[in-house]
Amino acid sequence: MGDPQGIGSEVTIKALAQKSILGQGQFMVVGNKKLLRGLHPSVAVVDVPYKTAGEGSLKFLDKAIALIKGGVADALVTAPLSKEAVSRYHHGFVGHTEYLAQAFEVKNFDMMFIVSDMRLTIVTRHVPLKDVPKLITQKAVFDSIALMAQTLKERFKIRRPKIAVLGLNPHAGEGGLIGTEDIKHILPAIRQAKTQGINALGPLPADIFFAFRGSYDGVIAMYHDQGLAPLKGMYMKELVNFTAGLPFVRTSPAHGTAFDIAGKNKADPSSMSAAIKLACQLA
Repeated sequence: MGDPQGIGSEVTIKALAQKSILGQGQFMVVGNKKLLRGLHPSVAVVDVPYKTAGEGSLKFLDKAIALIKGGVADALVTAPLSKEAVSRYHHGFVGHTEYLAQAFEVKNFDMMFIVSDMRLTIVTRHVPLKDVPKLITQKAVFDSIALMAQTLKERFKIRRPKIAVLGLNPHAGEGGLIGTEDIKHILPAIRQAKTQGINALGPLPADIFFAFRGSYDGVIAMYHDQGLAPLKGMYMKELVNFTAGLPFVRTSPAHGTAFDIAGKNKADPSSMSAAIKLACQLA
């Protein structure tokens, strides 16, 4: 249920009150039993004790991981937590995605954001913007393209996916006039993907892509806000975060803890509902 001081319990209760969702599977929620009192009676609750919100957030996640590893659950939907709060309890915590990958010893993984027929991954994830250029290597970009292609084929049953690869610099570097990462690292990664039969195109200028994106099955963005700012601006309520590369299905809503409205019955469960529906569909 995510951070006990956030809106995780509220959006979970609201989403799991919908008949259209309850009919898709059997559900259990890991978290604080008192905060989950409004859950539909068919939903099981796994109560986990904790002292601080950060400790609780991580202990809920650890228990969910144990349920997945034990074969008790087929898919995991995570409500938002506060990275800052968890890091005070567990030093070095970066986020759900990285923590889950480490727990299941997965090396190649990506955050994939999904809405309707749009699927987007990010090469560099949660890193400071100043560090992004040096992390845009041919290997990093190729790995994201390859994992996108594999995920679209295996999870989404798209036989020959068409993948757009965005450039790092304005206008995709203008042939090296505005930065050289696009021609030195991104273009070779695209060419490498093509030699392996992957239909990847780019690098494409990010500033106009989302207005004229065409019929692509997947999109590779180079850094967090390049991909998520336009997606959240257009599709915030329906957007779902899916972790590509894990040996099970994991989704989450695209919003945060929203501490400012927690406990006020104002939280919109749309993204959580979409996350649960997608988890059921893919599992």
